[in-house]
Amino acid sequence: MSLLDQNWGAGGSAEDEAQDENQQGRPITTNRDGTLILIECAPQMFETLANQMKQDSTIDEDDEDAQLTTGFQLVMRACQRFYQSKIISNDKDLSGIILYGTENSLNAFDFKHIYILHELAQPSAERIIQLETLSNKDTFKAKYDELFGSTQATGYSLNEALWTCSNLFSNSPQRLTIKRIFIFTCNDQPHASNLTLERQAKQRAKDLHDVGIQLEVFPILTESITKFDFKKFFQDVLMLSDEDLEIRNNQEPTGRLNELLKLVYSKEHKKRAYCTVPFSLGKSSDGTPLEFSVSVYNMVRPCPKPTKIKLDMKTNLETKIVTKHYLPETAEILMPSDIQYGLDVANRRILFDSDEIKAIKKFGDSGFELLGFKSLSCLLPHHYVKPGHFIYPDEKYVEGSSCLFNALLKKCLEKKMFILCQFTARRNTPPRLVALTAQAEEVNKKIKNDRLASNGFHVHYLPYADDIRTLPKNDTTRAANDEVDLFKNVIRGLKFKYRPDKFENPALQTLWRNIEATALNKGEPDEFIDLTIPSVENQNRKISGYVDELKQMIFPPGYVMGTTKKSAAAKRKAETTSSPSSAKKTKPDEDVDVEAAAKSNLLSKLTVPMLKDYCRDKKLKASGTKKQDFIDVIQSHLGIAQ
Repeated sequence: MSLLDQNWGAGGSAEDEAQDENQQGRPITTNRDGTLILIECAPQMFETLANQMKQDSTIDEDDEDAQLTTGFQLVMRACQRFYQSKIISNDKDLSGIILYGTENSLNAFDFKHIYILHELAQPSAERIIQLETLSNKDTFKAKYDELFGSTQATGYSLNEALWTCSNLFSNSPQRLTIKRIFIFTCNDQPHASNLTLERQAKQRAKDLHDVGIQLEVFPILTESITKFDFKKFFQDVLMLSDEDLEIRNNQEPTGRLNELLKLVYSKEHKKRAYCTVPFSLGKSSDGTPLEFSVSVYNMVRPCPKPTKIKLDMKTNLETKIVTKHYLPETAEILMPSDIQYGLDVANRRILFDSDEIKAIKKFGDSGFELLGFKSLSCLLPHHYVKPGHFIYPDEKYVEGSSCLFNALLKKCLEKKMFILCQFTARRNTPPRLVALTAQAEEVNKKIKNDRLASNGFHVHYLPYADDIRTLPKNDTTRAANDEVDLFKNVIRGLKFKYRPDKFENPALQTLWRNIEATALNKGEPDEFIDLTIPSVENQNRKISGYVDELKQMIFPPGYVMGTTKKSAAAKRKAETTSSPSSAKKTKPDEDVDVEAAAKSNLLSKLTVPMLKDYCRDKKLKASGTKKQDFIDVIQSHLGIAQ
């Protein structure tokens, strides 16, 4: 899971709540995630990167990333990309940067060799520009000496650095749902010569773990440090089991660092339940309702553009919109109690107050109500109405929900049935018929503990009888088998495996890049490759063997639009046998086989004079002078259904 896509919290941003305002759920507060980046400034961090670190950490083979030669530059670039991605993914989250091992000190706790570069706050353009300066090959050394001192200190304490992080989290003015500390270091045993400092650091890490602060270590390899062993010190700091320790020591050191270096222009959506409702199975013998609790999740949702904020032109401060209702005759301001709702029916205005409007909209309590079971074969593709949901048991509100839910899921999978339910999202919304299809748990066999699909029910909205219409059947001419096989080969050649996560929205990506270029004073936005534009060269290459055959089949030699092969052959024969003098007298309209065109449903391709001449020859009288009038009378004469 990507570090930038970890949706830890149960709350969402304001935009998430705006998207879900039409849904019923438990009260959800808007929470934020906090991330502190703790960077060790040891002398080894300014050495040249190890060869495997250079190869693995360069995400884009461009000049900008190729200039990252030291560990400090690499970490600064990772912090810069993390800030840029956070602004887009979730700008409400808080982030900060702390450096330890510096000559200068800057903190409110009088700790030596600890410099708070950025307090815990929302990312800003000024911070990103500063980090860009600290990662630039030409300016990073001078900027570092100016801020943190020209020499690296010794004898610093990781315990005090972690304590500083804990105090920043405690003093945060915002409530933080998840608190994380990213440690960038090249030293796998920072206090090897001082057991007291080592014991204090481990105890501090344990205290942070007890209060819910998560720690993550990103090792940096240089020319002098080519291996990082978590067992020496950081196994106790990260609370790693022996199995996890083996995985950490065997994996590439840049695996998770690449996720920070990769600039992701993607909005982060909280994986939270927007709706927690009861699932009613009916009533027991004594009349007690039998129900359990389920949480409803959205599987697919639109990703909108960020909302515009209206600012005052003079002060540049955010404005507040206030809506007031006036009486037209007297310009008197109306209060909510002075307003009624009306509906005109049969020249009569029927008035309602707000309580009556709420009563009209209420059909019942929110939740799922069991109606019955049906075979999965009854669920057809055209029953799809709109994107559905996914439900999972919720033990928080009704104990025992998981047991009953899993029993129901198991039986539906065994008997290949789906559940027909009535679903009411909230009290003032109309009920909908839904089908609950069971999904079994799917685990990746190659990767341990990697769950591809969770066990639960998919909620499919079903149409009402009024939503289904019967379309007229048109008996069109079927293509020959060889023609069908040819088109199958073309479709097979152009077919590819579609994955939604491989196609980015061009409008959103262009918007984010333009905003970033404006905020960071860039000359031009970063280049974006629109993958929704098809590659015509690849398509032509894949079906090059069928193009000529298609042309010969659809457009044979001497093809005339609106005629059959038989009439076209007769026309070519007449042209070869006729003399030049007779060709001038022959009208091209007389060569058209109207009856054949009518049987092939191609009368609309013919001109009005052609149709009029045919009606004159057959003594047919049309109801008007439009083309459709002549087509109707010809089809009626030939007995062809209209």
